[in-house]
Amino acid sequence: MYRFFLVILLISFVSCNKDDETESGNERSFYMGFTPFPYDDSLQAVNETYQNVLDDGDVIVIHFDNGVPWNEALNDLPFPSNVQFNIDKAKNTVPSGHKIFLTATPQHTDRETLAHYWNDNGTLQDLSPPWDGYSFDAPQVVSAYIKYCKRIIDEIQPDYFAYGIEVNAGLKQNTEYYDDFLVLADTVYHRLKQDYPQLPVMLTFQDQSHNKTKPELLTLTRTLLPYSDYMAVSTYPFWLHNQNYTDSNPQHIPADWLTEMHHLAPDKPFIISETGYIAEDLSLPSINLYIQGNENWQNEYLKKLLQKSNELQAKLVCWFVYRDYDLLYQSINNPPESYRIWKDNGLLDGTGNLRPAYDTWLSWLDKKRL
Repeated sequence: MYRFFLVILLISFVSCNKDDETESGNERSFYMGFTPFPYDDSLQAVNETYQNVLDDGDVIVIHFDNGVPWNEALNDLPFPSNVQFNIDKAKNTVPSGHKIFLTATPQHTDRETLAHYWNDNGTLQDLSPPWDGYSFDAPQVVSAYIKYCKRIIDEIQPDYFAYGIEVNAGLKQNTEYYDDFLVLADTVYHRLKQDYPQLPVMLTFQDQSHNKTKPELLTLTRTLLPYSDYMAVSTYPFWLHNQNYTDSNPQHIPADWLTEMHHLAPDKPFIISETGYIAEDLSLPSINLYIQGNENWQNEYLKKLLQKSNELQAKLVCWFVYRDYDLLYQSINNPPESYRIWKDNGLLDGTGNLRPAYDTWLSWLDKKRL
């Protein structure tokens, strides 16, 4: 799904042998974690969420999908206050030894055009001249983005880094945006690998698309894989509106879910870069979309996800929303309808009550990681 910049806007308010263990299911191949997406617009909610996701995971996803401070990055100037606040929050909150997956992107939330400006208020600001006239392959854009990536890497010191989020979602082959993006990806990837040879550097890929067929999506993804160390998949399979499902029963999930992406690059490490599943009904009247959801189906999805990830020897499994953000949603004046899509994806509901999927998560977290 498209990852809107809501999180930044809201933060700104403030004993067996190995064979026996494998057979009995006591091992997992992957680190498990969340983004620190807050459930409310208070500093208390931000701090509480950070602590909870650290307690209930062994990797944290620092997700910068909210624009780029283009001018400051290009000219080596101090970052806007909100950008630096989020960098400092990650630096000062994540304990040593806890894995960090840092993600950023040069794309706007439409996953096609150039990212907007990340300003002092933590909101997206339209690009102003000359940036509004630049393409992905403009020398100023490429240079600024490399500098931006290097600065956040040097400050946060991640264990994994994605320099593009869901990059295959909006792009279409044989278009100007696509050709320009390939130039940027080629340059940024090779520069970062040169400067950080031990750091896994990657793009993340969506396994569904609103503007292309599945064969087109897979073909486009394959063309971008040379610029990614990992096959990193963003998957929200309850969002199957193009197949006219009226409920989120995980039995509807196709048998080749995940494996079709894995098969594009079977020699690359596989990760779930972000995922989630509704635990309540989803209603989007503007597009005539109504999907039934409940916490039992969410739990069945999580079981399916973790088992399949283990079979594929995934390195990371990252759940996006830890707790439903009902309070956050209610605090926004006239929130866009699209904000509902992920509102009820938490392993905790909007009042903080644990859902069955939470126990499933902890049972896997207790397993020995290979």
